[in-house]
Amino acid sequence: MPNTLEQLCTLAQRELGAEGLTDKVDTPFAELGLDSLGLVDFMFTVEDHFHVNIEHDRALANPTLSGLATLVDELLLAKAQPVAA
Repeated sequence: MPNTLEQLCTLAQRELGAEGLTDKVDTPFAELGLDSLGLVDFMFTVEDHFHVNIEHDRALANPTLSGLATLVDELLLAKAQPVAA
């Protein structure tokens, strides 16, 4: 199974029509041509794909595919942790 960053690149290529993103994982979304509305739409797609709830302020702290992959991995790890009683 592809890792989180690879899955995000595939999602971005499909949703945004952008090609060659594997070489641009540290490029800010704005430089990839993604405006704020487009970013919100993309975040909903990412949330649906990974079944997580992304706080948009946290996503904007490092607005790149690699930053988003790190955030998604953190959310997935937290989701997998058992809740203490």
